Amino acid sequence: MSEAGIHLFIGFKGLSIDEELKHLIKEYQPAGVVIFKRNIEGREQLEALVSSAQAFAMEKLGRRLLFAVDQEGGSVQRLSPHYSSLPSAQSLAEQGPESVSRWAAICAGDLRKIGLQINFAPVLDIVAEGKAHFMESRSFGSTPEQVSELGTVWIETLQANGISATAKHFPGLGRAQLDPHHFAPVIADEKEEDFQLDLVPFGAAVRAGVNCMMTSHAVYRAVDPVRPATLSQEICRVWLRERMGFEGVLFADDLDMAAICENYSPEEAASLGLGCSIDFFLLCQRSESIDPMYRALSDQLKADPLLQSYHRDSIKRIERLRHFHGTGS
Repeated sequence: MSEAGIHLFIGFKGLSIDEELKHLIKEYQPAGVVIFKRNIEGREQLEALVSSAQAFAMEKLGRRLLFAVDQEGGSVQRLSPHYSSLPSAQSLAEQGPESVSRWAAICAGDLRKIGLQINFAPVLDIVAEGKAHFMESRSFGSTPEQVSELGTVWIETLQANGISATAKHFPGLGRAQLDPHHFAPVIADEKEEDFQLDLVPFGAAVRAGVNCMMTSHAVYRAVDPVRPATLSQEICRVWLRERMGFEGVLFADDLDMAAICENYSPEEAASLGLGCSIDFFLLCQRSESIDPMYRALSDQLKADPLLQSYHRDSIKRIERLRHFHGTGS
Protein backbone atom coordinates (compact mmCIF):
# COMPACT_ATOMS: atom_id res chain seq x y z
CA MET A 1 0.00 0.00 0.00
CA SER A 2 1.13 3.52 -0.74
CA GLU A 3 2.16 5.20 2.48
CA ALA A 4 0.26 8.39 1.67
CA GLY A 5 -2.40 7.21 -0.75
CA ILE A 6 -3.99 4.82 1.72
CA HIS A 7 -5.27 7.88 3.61
CA LEU A 8 -7.17 9.27 0.60
CA PHE A 9 -10.78 8.87 -0.51
CA ILE A 10 -11.32 10.69 -3.79
CA GLY A 11 -14.09 11.86 -6.08
CA PHE A 12 -13.93 12.03 -9.87
CA LYS A 13 -16.05 13.39 -12.72
CA GLY A 14 -16.70 10.50 -15.10
CA LEU A 15 -19.28 7.79 -15.74
CA SER A 16 -16.82 5.00 -16.51
CA ILE A 17 -13.29 3.81 -15.84
CA ASP A 18 -11.95 6.59 -18.05
CA GLU A 19 -8.46 8.06 -18.24
CA GLU A 20 -9.09 10.43 -15.33
CA LEU A 21 -10.04 7.69 -12.90
CA LYS A 22 -7.30 5.37 -14.14
CA HIS A 23 -4.75 8.14 -13.60
CA LEU A 24 -6.03 8.91 -10.09
CA ILE A 25 -5.96 5.25 -9.04
CA LYS A 26 -2.55 4.51 -10.54
CA GLU A 27 -0.84 7.77 -9.53
CA TYR A 28 -2.20 8.27 -5.98
CA GLN A 29 -3.16 4.72 -4.95
CA PRO A 30 -6.15 5.86 -2.84
CA ALA A 31 -7.90 3.69 -0.31
CA GLY A 32 -11.23 4.44 -1.86
CA VAL A 33 -13.55 6.33 -4.17
CA VAL A 34 -16.70 8.31 -3.39
CA ILE A 35 -19.65 8.05 -5.77
CA PHE A 36 -21.79 11.12 -6.55
CA LYS A 37 -24.81 11.76 -8.78
CA ARG A 38 -22.43 13.03 -11.47
CA ASN A 39 -21.08 9.46 -11.74
CA ILE A 40 -24.47 7.83 -12.29
CA GLU A 41 -26.73 7.59 -15.32
CA GLY A 42 -28.26 4.16 -14.69
CA ARG A 43 -27.96 0.85 -12.86
CA GLU A 44 -26.01 -1.11 -15.45
CA GLN A 45 -23.61 1.79 -16.02
CA LEU A 46 -22.90 2.29 -12.29
CA GLU A 47 -22.41 -1.41 -11.56
CA ALA A 48 -20.07 -1.68 -14.57
CA LEU A 49 -18.13 1.39 -13.38
CA VAL A 50 -17.53 -0.07 -9.92
CA SER A 51 -16.68 -3.53 -11.25
CA SER A 52 -14.22 -2.24 -13.84
CA ALA A 53 -12.59 0.14 -11.34
CA GLN A 54 -12.07 -2.78 -8.97
CA ALA A 55 -10.51 -4.85 -11.74
CA PHE A 56 -8.17 -1.98 -12.65
CA ALA A 57 -7.20 -1.47 -8.98
CA MET A 58 -6.41 -5.17 -8.59
CA GLU A 59 -4.25 -5.03 -11.72
CA LYS A 60 -2.35 -1.85 -10.77
CA LEU A 61 -2.40 -1.84 -6.95
CA GLY A 62 -2.80 -5.49 -6.07
CA ARG A 63 -5.80 -4.68 -3.87
CA ARG A 64 -9.43 -3.73 -4.11
CA LEU A 65 -10.76 -0.24 -3.43
CA LEU A 66 -13.38 0.75 -0.90
CA PHE A 67 -16.36 2.55 -2.44
CA ALA A 68 -18.49 5.00 -0.45
CA VAL A 69 -21.63 7.04 -1.07
CA ASP A 70 -23.85 9.56 0.75
CA GLN A 71 -27.14 7.67 0.88
CA GLU A 72 -28.90 9.20 3.88
CA GLY A 73 -32.34 9.63 2.36
CA GLY A 74 -34.38 12.73 1.68
CA SER A 75 -32.35 15.58 0.20
CA VAL A 76 -29.04 13.66 0.43
CA GLN A 77 -29.12 10.43 -1.58
CA ARG A 78 -26.87 10.03 -4.59
CA LEU A 79 -28.46 6.84 -5.97
CA SER A 80 -31.97 8.19 -6.54
CA PRO A 81 -33.86 7.84 -8.87
CA HIS A 82 -32.05 4.78 -10.20
CA TYR A 83 -32.35 2.84 -6.94
CA SER A 84 -34.72 2.96 -3.96
CA SER A 85 -35.71 6.48 -2.94
CA LEU A 86 -35.27 6.70 0.84
CA PRO A 87 -37.32 8.93 3.16
CA SER A 88 -35.44 11.65 5.03
CA ALA A 89 -34.22 11.02 8.58
CA GLN A 90 -36.82 13.52 9.78
CA SER A 91 -39.58 11.55 8.06
CA LEU A 92 -38.27 8.21 9.33
CA ALA A 93 -38.20 9.58 12.88
CA GLU A 94 -41.92 10.28 12.61
CA GLN A 95 -42.53 6.68 11.50
CA GLY A 96 -40.43 5.05 14.25
CA PRO A 97 -37.67 2.43 14.70
CA GLU A 98 -39.27 -0.33 12.60
CA SER A 99 -39.41 1.98 9.60
CA VAL A 100 -35.78 3.02 10.14
CA SER A 101 -34.73 -0.64 10.19
CA ARG A 102 -36.76 -1.51 7.09
CA TRP A 103 -35.39 1.35 5.01
CA ALA A 104 -31.82 0.80 6.22
CA ALA A 105 -32.06 -2.82 5.03
CA ILE A 106 -33.40 -1.67 1.64
CA CYS A 107 -30.53 0.83 1.42
CA ALA A 108 -27.95 -1.83 2.28
CA GLY A 109 -29.36 -4.13 -0.41
CA ASP A 110 -28.94 -1.45 -3.06
CA LEU A 111 -25.35 -0.71 -2.02
CA ARG A 112 -24.41 -4.40 -2.00
CA LYS A 113 -25.84 -4.88 -5.49
CA ILE A 114 -23.70 -2.03 -6.82
CA GLY A 115 -20.58 -3.18 -4.97
CA LEU A 116 -20.34 -0.24 -2.55
CA GLN A 117 -19.08 -0.90 0.98
CA ILE A 118 -19.56 2.32 2.98
CA ASN A 119 -22.57 4.56 3.50
CA PHE A 120 -21.83 8.06 4.83
CA ALA A 121 -24.84 7.83 7.16
CA PRO A 122 -26.47 8.17 9.65
CA VAL A 123 -26.47 11.83 10.62
CA LEU A 124 -26.38 11.99 14.43
CA ASP A 125 -26.63 15.76 14.75
CA ILE A 126 -29.29 16.92 17.23
CA VAL A 127 -31.37 19.80 15.83
CA ALA A 128 -33.50 21.89 18.18
CA GLU A 129 -37.25 21.58 17.59
CA GLY A 130 -39.11 24.46 15.94
CA LYS A 131 -35.94 26.13 14.72
CA ALA A 132 -35.02 26.42 11.03
CA HIS A 133 -31.67 24.73 10.47
CA PHE A 134 -29.68 23.57 7.44
CA MET A 135 -29.53 20.05 8.97
CA GLU A 136 -33.18 19.87 9.99
CA SER A 137 -34.48 17.26 7.51
CA ARG A 138 -31.27 15.22 7.84
CA SER A 139 -31.56 14.78 11.63
CA PHE A 140 -33.43 12.06 13.51
CA GLY A 141 -34.64 14.52 16.11
CA SER A 142 -34.23 17.16 18.77
CA THR A 143 -33.27 14.99 21.76
CA PRO A 144 -30.14 12.91 22.43
CA GLU A 145 -32.33 9.92 23.32
CA GLN A 146 -34.28 9.89 20.06
CA VAL A 147 -31.25 10.47 17.84
CA SER A 148 -29.33 7.77 19.76
CA GLU A 149 -32.13 5.21 19.44
CA LEU A 150 -32.85 5.70 15.74
CA GLY A 151 -29.20 6.16 14.81
CA THR A 152 -28.35 2.89 16.53
CA VAL A 153 -31.09 1.06 14.58
CA TRP A 154 -29.73 2.47 11.31
CA ILE A 155 -26.14 1.51 12.17
CA GLU A 156 -26.91 -2.01 13.36
CA THR A 157 -29.18 -2.77 10.38
CA LEU A 158 -26.70 -1.48 7.79
CA GLN A 159 -23.79 -3.38 9.29
CA ALA A 160 -25.78 -6.59 9.81
CA ASN A 161 -26.36 -6.39 6.04
CA GLY A 162 -22.66 -5.98 5.25
CA ILE A 163 -22.49 -2.20 4.75
CA SER A 164 -20.36 0.00 7.00
CA ALA A 165 -22.27 2.86 8.61
CA THR A 166 -20.67 6.26 9.21
CA ALA A 167 -21.85 8.32 12.19
CA LYS A 168 -21.63 12.02 11.37
CA HIS A 169 -20.86 14.89 11.88
CA PHE A 170 -18.78 14.36 15.01
CA PRO A 171 -19.08 16.04 17.53
CA GLY A 172 -22.38 17.44 16.20
CA LEU A 173 -23.49 20.21 13.83
CA GLY A 174 -26.85 20.88 15.46
CA ARG A 175 -25.70 24.12 17.13
CA ALA A 176 -23.90 25.46 14.04
CA GLN A 177 -25.57 28.39 12.28
CA LEU A 178 -23.53 28.15 9.08
CA ASP A 179 -23.07 25.31 6.61
CA PRO A 180 -19.36 24.28 6.42
CA HIS A 181 -19.72 23.65 2.68
CA HIS A 182 -19.66 27.43 2.26
CA PHE A 183 -18.41 28.93 5.55
CA ALA A 184 -16.24 28.16 8.57
CA PRO A 185 -18.86 27.81 11.33
CA VAL A 186 -17.88 28.72 14.89
CA ILE A 187 -19.98 27.47 17.82
CA ALA A 188 -19.03 30.20 20.28
CA ASP A 189 -21.79 30.28 22.90
CA GLU A 190 -21.70 26.59 23.76
CA LYS A 191 -20.75 25.36 27.23
CA GLU A 192 -18.87 22.10 27.72
CA GLU A 193 -22.08 20.56 29.11
CA ASP A 194 -23.80 21.31 25.78
CA PHE A 195 -20.87 19.79 23.93
CA GLN A 196 -21.15 16.62 26.00
CA LEU A 197 -24.90 16.45 25.40
CA ASP A 198 -24.32 16.51 21.64
CA LEU A 199 -21.86 13.62 22.05
CA VAL A 200 -24.54 11.28 23.44
CA PRO A 201 -25.67 9.84 20.05
CA PHE A 202 -22.03 9.34 19.04
CA GLY A 203 -21.40 7.46 22.27
CA ALA A 204 -24.37 5.25 21.42
CA ALA A 205 -22.87 4.69 17.96
CA VAL A 206 -19.56 3.59 19.51
CA ARG A 207 -21.41 1.12 21.75
CA ALA A 208 -23.29 -0.16 18.69
CA GLY A 209 -19.94 -0.93 17.03
CA VAL A 210 -20.16 1.62 14.23
CA ASN A 211 -17.34 1.00 11.75
CA CYS A 212 -16.79 4.62 10.71
CA MET A 213 -17.27 8.20 11.88
CA MET A 214 -16.98 11.48 10.03
CA THR A 215 -15.89 14.77 11.53
CA SER A 216 -17.50 18.18 11.46
CA HIS A 217 -15.56 21.20 10.17
CA ALA A 218 -17.04 23.51 12.82
CA VAL A 219 -14.98 25.13 15.59
CA TYR A 220 -16.23 24.24 19.09
CA ARG A 221 -14.80 27.03 21.23
CA ALA A 222 -15.80 25.43 24.53
CA VAL A 223 -13.35 22.59 23.79
CA ASP A 224 -10.86 23.87 21.20
CA PRO A 225 -11.01 27.63 20.55
CA VAL A 226 -8.74 27.48 17.51
CA ARG A 227 -9.07 24.32 15.38
CA PRO A 228 -12.13 22.90 13.61
CA ALA A 229 -13.08 19.45 14.89
CA THR A 230 -11.56 17.77 11.82
CA LEU A 231 -8.10 19.08 12.77
CA SER A 232 -8.45 19.15 16.58
CA GLN A 233 -6.45 16.75 18.72
CA GLU A 234 -8.57 17.65 21.73
CA ILE A 235 -11.80 16.70 19.96
CA CYS A 236 -10.73 13.72 17.83
CA ARG A 237 -7.89 12.11 19.74
CA VAL A 238 -8.75 13.03 23.35
CA TRP A 239 -12.55 12.97 23.28
CA LEU A 240 -13.39 10.48 20.53
CA ARG A 241 -10.51 8.02 20.76
CA GLU A 242 -9.43 8.18 24.41
CA ARG A 243 -12.57 9.12 26.33
CA MET A 244 -15.26 7.57 24.14
CA GLY A 245 -13.19 4.57 23.10
CA PHE A 246 -13.81 4.72 19.35
CA GLU A 247 -11.49 2.25 17.60
CA GLY A 248 -13.01 2.43 14.13
CA VAL A 249 -12.08 4.46 11.08
CA LEU A 250 -12.34 8.25 11.20
CA PHE A 251 -13.12 10.21 8.03
CA ALA A 252 -12.35 13.91 7.69
CA ASP A 253 -15.34 15.47 5.95
CA ASP A 254 -14.54 16.77 2.47
CA LEU A 255 -11.42 18.94 2.56
CA ASP A 256 -12.69 20.74 -0.54
CA MET A 257 -15.29 22.47 1.67
CA ALA A 258 -14.65 26.15 2.27
CA ALA A 259 -14.25 25.68 6.03
CA ILE A 260 -10.98 23.80 5.43
CA CYS A 261 -9.62 24.63 1.97
CA GLU A 262 -9.95 28.40 2.48
CA ASN A 263 -8.27 28.35 5.89
CA TYR A 264 -5.65 25.58 5.87
CA SER A 265 -2.92 24.58 3.43
CA PRO A 266 -2.59 20.91 2.41
CA GLU A 267 0.55 20.71 4.59
CA GLU A 268 -1.34 21.98 7.64
CA ALA A 269 -4.34 19.74 6.99
CA ALA A 270 -2.10 16.68 6.55
CA SER A 271 -0.04 17.28 9.68
CA LEU A 272 -2.93 18.27 11.93
CA GLY A 273 -5.23 15.57 10.55
CA LEU A 274 -2.78 12.71 11.00
CA GLY A 275 -1.94 14.11 14.42
CA CYS A 276 -5.53 13.96 15.59
CA SER A 277 -6.09 10.38 14.31
CA ILE A 278 -7.85 10.98 10.99
CA ASP A 279 -7.63 7.80 8.89
CA PHE A 280 -9.19 8.97 5.63
CA PHE A 281 -9.14 12.44 4.06
CA LEU A 282 -11.99 13.10 1.63
CA LEU A 283 -11.18 15.06 -1.54
CA CYS A 284 -14.38 14.93 -3.54
CA GLN A 285 -15.03 18.04 -5.61
CA ARG A 286 -11.77 19.22 -7.18
CA SER A 287 -9.41 16.65 -8.66
CA GLU A 288 -6.65 19.29 -8.72
CA SER A 289 -6.61 19.25 -4.89
CA ILE A 290 -5.62 15.57 -4.74
CA ASP A 291 -1.99 15.94 -5.81
CA PRO A 292 -1.09 18.67 -3.25
CA MET A 293 -2.70 16.66 -0.44
CA TYR A 294 -0.98 13.44 -1.53
CA ARG A 295 2.40 15.19 -1.59
CA ALA A 296 1.74 16.86 1.77
CA LEU A 297 0.87 13.52 3.37
CA SER A 298 3.98 11.92 1.84
CA ASP A 299 6.25 14.70 3.07
CA GLN A 300 4.77 14.70 6.58
CA LEU A 301 5.09 10.94 6.92
CA LYS A 302 8.72 11.03 5.81
CA ALA A 303 9.67 13.91 8.10
CA ASP A 304 7.89 13.24 11.41
CA PRO A 305 8.48 10.05 13.46
CA LEU A 306 5.43 10.76 15.63
CA LEU A 307 3.18 10.97 12.57
CA GLN A 308 4.75 7.73 11.32
CA SER A 309 3.64 6.11 14.59
CA TYR A 310 0.12 7.48 14.17
CA HIS A 311 0.15 6.25 10.57
CA ARG A 312 0.95 2.69 11.72
CA ASP A 313 -1.96 2.83 14.17
CA SER A 314 -4.18 4.08 11.37
CA ILE A 315 -3.16 1.24 9.05
CA LYS A 316 -4.38 -1.26 11.68
CA ARG A 317 -7.78 0.44 11.80
CA ILE A 318 -7.97 0.56 8.00
CA GLU A 319 -7.09 -3.13 7.74
CA ARG A 320 -9.89 -4.03 10.17
CA LEU A 321 -12.34 -2.15 7.96
CA ARG A 322 -11.02 -3.84 4.84
CA HIS A 323 -11.29 -7.23 6.54
CA PHE A 324 -14.95 -6.51 7.41
CA HIS A 325 -15.57 -6.07 3.69
CA GLY A 326 -13.38 -8.92 2.51
CA THR A 327 -10.87 -6.58 0.88
CA GLY A 328 -8.07 -7.06 3.44
CA SER A 329 -4.53 -7.87 2.45
